[in-house]
Amino acid sequence: MGAPILHVIPYLWSGAGGVVTRLCEDQARRGPVTLVTTGVTGEQPDWAAYRTRLKRAGVSHHSLDFYHRDQATFWTSTTRLAALVARIKPRVIHAHAGVPACGAAIARQMSGLSMPLVGQMYSWGPDRPQWMNDQDVWGFSQCDRVVCSANAYWDLLVAGGVPARKLAYLPWGLPLEKLPFRGPRDGVAAAPVVGCVGRMEPRKGQLDLVHAFAELRKMAPRARLELVGPVADAGYARRVRAAIDRLGLAAVVEVLGTVADVPGRVRDWDLFVSMSSDEGQGLAVLEAMALGVPVVAKPVAGINDFLRHGLTGFALQGTSPRRAAKTMAGALAAPGLRTTIRRARRMVEQKYSWPVTTAAFERLYRR
Repeated sequence: MGAPILHVIPYLWSGAGGVVTRLCEDQARRGPVTLVTTGVTGEQPDWAAYRTRLKRAGVSHHSLDFYHRDQATFWTSTTRLAALVARIKPRVIHAHAGVPACGAAIARQMSGLSMPLVGQMYSWGPDRPQWMNDQDVWGFSQCDRVVCSANAYWDLLVAGGVPARKLAYLPWGLPLEKLPFRGPRDGVAAAPVVGCVGRMEPRKGQLDLVHAFAELRKMAPRARLELVGPVADAGYARRVRAAIDRLGLAAVVEVLGTVADVPGRVRDWDLFVSMSSDEGQGLAVLEAMALGVPVVAKPVAGINDFLRHGLTGFALQGTSPRRAAKTMAGALAAPGLRTTIRRARRMVEQKYSWPVTTAAFERLYRR
């Protein structure tokens, strides 16, 4: 048995946890894989479904905290990571996010070994203090290669001082065999179902969507809204529910939380809406496009790599509830909607295939 691939990530949750889980599963079919996460405790523990899949795939799992940045936690985890690296001698270390990149760079040096180190940039989100950005940039600058899944983060890292020669643009692909294209629907829905997928937190914009949906109801009185995704911020979730009640929408808005079959739910929608202020790539938006559901979204980091207004979806040019509602109503009744839906599916097939992703990572590791 050859040397393993070692992945280090703060937690396995949400879209990032899903793609890393899938990558580990694929790699485990060809050789040993070891994964380090913070574990099943803390503010954002690993999702049990991901851990179950990795155990079934034979991935070796270790718990080290690369989520928290305090010195005691970071240095304890880094020292233990160095011991793990020295023991298993991985052929490559893949560090997902800034803190793991910092820890892996130091652990590699402490181990006395010299295997390649690949960093992966996801997203920083709004309102981060500059010292966090500086720490993450230092970690990425120590990597041999740094993967970006969005052009905006490439630009951000270069501006921070990471050499462009170290960067690789490699967006995550989708398991298209699990996202069957439903095809455009005939006519304009009399009672359209609008939906959103995302963790319930301010960055995802569900509160803005609820206010926009209240305006949409004035144009489409029979419209309904479904919000899918786990609660990541309990206080924000309470604000969303309070707004639903205050606006008199309790009978037409469902807060579904976690659902077992997200694609199965999404494919029944007439419109997918993302009012997120920042995305690592916008996987949920791409999945909706793959399924054949028209998309309205803010053209933010990640999403603006593939959202082309009127071509692959509809861009929110303004975020006031009234303007957002007009964009949604316009998308539902767009004369060229059938063409937009088909063009979006073709774009996903051509640019976001999962086999292309795994092959690209293997080439990156070898280089």
